[in-house]
Amino acid sequence: MMMNNELRIAASDLANFLQEELPNLSDEWWKKHVVDRLSFQQQRIVDEEKISSLRELDLAALLRVLDQNWYDLSNNLAFPREARNWVKELQTVRNKWAHLAAEGAPASEVYRDADTLGRFLALIDAERSSIEAVQVVKDSALEVMANQKAAESAPVDTSANKIPEKPALGPTHLFNVGDVVTLRSDKNVQLPVLEVITGGPEVRYCVFQDGAKATYYESQLQAVAAEVSNRPSISIDEFRARLTALHLLSPSTANLFSLRSGRVNFVPYQYRPVLKLIKSDRPRLLVADEVGVGKTIEAGIVLKELRARMDISSVLVICPKALVAERKWQAEMKRFDENFTHLDGPLFRHCLRETDLEGYCHRKPA
Repeated sequence: MMMNNELRIAASDLANFLQEELPNLSDEWWKKHVVDRLSFQQQRIVDEEKISSLRELDLAALLRVLDQNWYDLSNNLAFPREARNWVKELQTVRNKWAHLAAEGAPASEVYRDADTLGRFLALIDAERSSIEAVQVVKDSALEVMANQKAAESAPVDTSANKIPEKPALGPTHLFNVGDVVTLRSDKNVQLPVLEVITGGPEVRYCVFQDGAKATYYESQLQAVAAEVSNRPSISIDEFRARLTALHLLSPSTANLFSLRSGRVNFVPYQYRPVLKLIKSDRPRLLVADEVGVGKTIEAGIVLKELRARMDISSVLVICPKALVAERKWQAEMKRFDENFTHLDGPLFRHCLRETDLEGYCHRKPA
């Protein structure tokens, strides 16, 4: 199950979109908004191969052109704020599939990448056939995940004549991996189930929502076709009692998942930044205080909480040279079992060369 063909189609749709919108920004749009916005390597290739149209650029170059002109285009087209994240995510998706290992990617990653691509294509008003092709990939990935889950739970017959033993009964749950569910609070939201979490007082489900993984309790979800009927009414006192009981049985989103995860003294004010962060709709945080009051510890607490709530593949710390030489950040982060690598100039340049984030694969015009 690959996405290379869908990414190639997306490059064509993006080229058409930019061809329509960039001339509206300037009379010299090719030089000012295309060539000047490319990386040095991409500019060199454009010059050497005499490229003169957007359809001759690959997806990496087209995405860079879109990203570098985002402010002007988003103002003209009134793009939603989260659309910039889709562009950034799609750059990562393109790089991953351009350098994919021979064993391929798991179905869960294929679904996530296809979902990002589908949102992006809808944003630029791509051809309907392109969006439908991406939906086929998403449906196939869901089917693979469901089959894998069923195979893992099926009993294994170790002999030709032996009747498989009846599997031990475990926690029951309403939904399985691959099912599409909806929120009880919003029937317009449909979410595919990626994982069933059976531990704890209530079954939880990891679903894919708005380009990321999210976790809901079973009582928060229902089947897409399910109808709510004949539900008994309760008094406000009963409702409050039930709500209090649920808070006592399981932690809510207002509670810290990583409390006491670091080897640090418990100082209440150092938890104010992380509490503010988890309650924000769009988490952004600036911690500024006097020297020596624990800003580094607060940053470590925030990092551990984010790791407990989502997948974080990398963390970048930028600090003055003196703090690097003193290894302050490295020492402090070991309190949280986080190991950071010091990047000096030569090592940083080596990483840039090896990563090859702006790889270029020239395509001839169709």
